[in-house]
Formats: sequence, structure tokens, C-alpha cells
Amino acid sequence: MNKHSFPMFEPWPVEIIYGGPRNKNTPSQNALIFKKARPMPLLYAADDFYTANEYGFWDLMKADDLRAEIRRTDPGCQYLSTSGQIVAMLDELKITAGIRSAAMPFEWINTPDDAPSPNDLILAGNGIYNAATGKLTELTTDYFATGVPAWEYDADAECPAWLKFLGEVLHPSFHPTLQEWFGYTMTPDTSLEKLAFLVGASRGGKGTIKNVLEQLTGEAHRGSITLNDLAGEFGLQSLTDKKLIIIPDASDTELAKRATAVERIKSISGSDALSVNRKNKPLLPNVRLPGKLTVLANRHPKFIDDSTALAIRELVFTFEHSFAGREDLTLRDKLAAELPGIANWAIEGLKRLREEKKFTVGEKGKAAQHQVALSQSPALRYATECLVVTGKAEDMLPVPMAFAAYEAWADRESLSGRERRNKNDFKEDVIAALRARGVRYAVNQIRWKDPAKLPGFRGVGERVKGRFIGVKLKPEFRVEDDMSP
Repeated sequence: MNKHSFPMFEPWPVEIIYGGPRNKNTPSQNALIFKKARPMPLLYAADDFYTANEYGFWDLMKADDLRAEIRRTDPGCQYLSTSGQIVAMLDELKITAGIRSAAMPFEWINTPDDAPSPNDLILAGNGIYNAATGKLTELTTDYFATGVPAWEYDADAECPAWLKFLGEVLHPSFHPTLQEWFGYTMTPDTSLEKLAFLVGASRGGKGTIKNVLEQLTGEAHRGSITLNDLAGEFGLQSLTDKKLIIIPDASDTELAKRATAVERIKSISGSDALSVNRKNKPLLPNVRLPGKLTVLANRHPKFIDDSTALAIRELVFTFEHSFAGREDLTLRDKLAAELPGIANWAIEGLKRLREEKKFTVGEKGKAAQHQVALSQSPALRYATECLVVTGKAEDMLPVPMAFAAYEAWADRESLSGRERRNKNDFKEDVIAALRARGVRYAVNQIRWKDPAKLPGFRGVGERVKGRFIGVKLKPEFRVEDDMSP
């Protein structure tokens, strides 16, 4: 890692004269004197102090450490005789010119001329790689990075052991998707609103892929969290500067937290503005977390999401073979040596992703995603089995008839109490699951001719109020006396 050129005092801190023996300076004046004398720039962002280091990025600095540093600039307590004066200086340092309180990680602090978009930037140990131009530039504290990975960019590096490993653990149709996901994760871009699920056999390769992705991202910018913690009050606190968020073992979360966990996952993957509650710190409003979620599980967690919004966002990778007892104990070291080459492989995937503007998903991935959508939406499973979706205005189905068929289907499927819905929730779930296919709900009362009950009937028909439009019930799922309100 190349050191950055900052003027350094030897030693630091040095003694500072803050304005004469009686120090009549204001805290603001003292803060300016301290800031000017300090060789390394300070940054205040999201209620935390950061100090630039000699490598060209920013280290988090505890307020107590900064207070101690200020005290050491006045060892005899000639000018700063009380702790209150130091606290007042800290408050002034938060707003002193040149310290930007609104800065967030992976943004420009001081934007250079012709600065590239932060979404194009990939951090390496030896610089900042611009995915749009293919150029590597020097690390700079004008860009808000709180660390860099250990690997260094090398345009000529290759990764034969990595490619051999992927060929053993994943079906080839998954490879382009994974390549694009790696490249996407190395940037702070979240515009494609996706998350990855690595699901399947234990000792099947999921952990190795996770470890490599963590190393490419770098220790400072990766986080690991359980579903239960993600759903907790302070679950988002540690994720504000993470490009990679790992959920390492997504066993089913507690029932009381499951809905919250799903909503948090949808919000993070959807790049929504969130309020981040932090323990013993002010709440951060309207924060878009830069992290991409990668979830590992032996089987997919039992989420309920009848909108299918979560399933649509998932890139599902299935691992079908276990290598338990046949592990290559040298593989970790081989892949660590190939990190620059794996980074090049990921960058190629990112280029393809940027050109196509969507992820390449093969037949295996599409099938896995469809199964996830069915598992997460009982309403979609019901519709797939029991309904004919046409999207046509002339096709309609009274809600009582649809719900009677649903209750009979739910009995046959042995749906749990958590999965079963009352009539009103059922109506909302069906619309959420089928809206994109042209199905809608109408409440105005009409006369409806039931072709099953009244073959050839040409009268005015039965009075129907709530009904689905654009869908029909398959005859074999008809329940008698199903028009009761």
C-alpha cells in the first residue's frame, strides 16, 4: 500500500499557544488554531470524527481520543484549564470551515475538476480504479473512504484457480450472474436494486465465495449481521459505510421479527432512504445505505411477501453438491494470491452489467427465482394452481367465490396459521401478486352471469359487488355455495 504525502510534525501532538497565559480566545478561535496546527486533516460526518491517514483515506476517531490529543497540545493546562473548554472546542470543530458535516462514505468531500461519479469507483490497496475509464488514480482524502482492501490492482492478473473452483461448485449458467454481482458489489452503486442469495448444500462452496467477496470489498467496508439483529432497533447502525452486507446463516428469524427483517431487506436492496437509529448517538435521517446484501443459507428462509417484490430482487444461486470430507485445504491461500485476477474478472462482469443495464440470469437462476416467489407468496401459489390470469376486462371473478376456493386450497396445502389470510387480506394479497399481469379489483355493484351455474342463461344474473377483473377460476376448484358475502 502506497503512503500518501502529508506533512508530518515530529512528534505530534506538539505544544500549542492558544492565546497568551490567560487565554481570552473563544472556543471557535482555539478550534481554528488547533486545526491549522494539526498536520492531518479532520472530518466530521454523521456525528463522528475522522482523521486522514498517511495512506490517503480516513480513520474513525473516537471523541475521547481527540479530546486527549487536544489536551496533549497544552500539557501544562495553561490555556485549556478545564474539560469544558476542550468540549467546547470539539463542538466548534464540528462546524469549523473545511469540516463537512453532511459527508457520507463513498462521496466526494472536495470534488475535483472532472471528478468521476462515485458509483464508478472501486477501491484497491494501491489506488482508486475508475470502472468507466479503466484508469487507476492515487488514493485521495478528497474522497470519503474509511479503508481500502489489501489486494492491489494489476491489469494483467489472472485467476485460473478461481475459475476452476467455480466450475466445480456452480452450474455454468450462474457464472455470468455471479461475475456481475462481484463487480457491482465492489462499487457503491445500488441503482439496480438487487440482493444475492447463496442457497444449498453445506460445504458446497458458499463460504468460499463469501470469503473472496469480503476480501475484494475490504475489511473496512464489509459488515456481517444476523436476520434477528437486522430487525432490531439498532440493526442498521453499523452499516452506513459498508458496500457489502453479509447475512452468513439465514436461518428463520424469530416470528416477531420476521416481518421487520423482510421490510429492512426490501428497503436496503431497494435503495430507500431510511432513518438509522443509533445507540447513544443522534438518529440519522434519510440515509441510503450503500451496501449490497449477500445472504447464505442451507435453505431459503421462510419469508412471506405476497407483493413478490423481494423475490423479484433476488439473484438466487443454488449449490447442489457438498464437498464435505473432500475439501481442498490449500484453496484459501490459492485464491488469496489470485485476488487481483479475481478483481479483473469481476470488473469484466461490471462492464457487461453496465452495458446491458440488467443482470444476466440464466435458466437455472430464473427457475430458482420463480420457486422463491412461489414460496414467499401463498397468494401467488394459489393463483398459479387455481386461477387463469387473462388480464381481460370481460373476465371477472367474485371475491367470495375466489375466497371459498382459496380456503379449500389452503386446507389441502396445510397452510400454517401465519400463512392463512382472512378475506380482506386475501383480496389485497391477490392484487399484490397479480397486479403486474393486469389483474385489478372493482367494488361497484353489477349483475354477473355465472356460466357454471347458469349455462345458456340470458337474464340479468346475480348481484356482485367486490370482484377481481382479468382473472377466471379453473372449474375444478369451484366450491358450491361460494357466493355468500
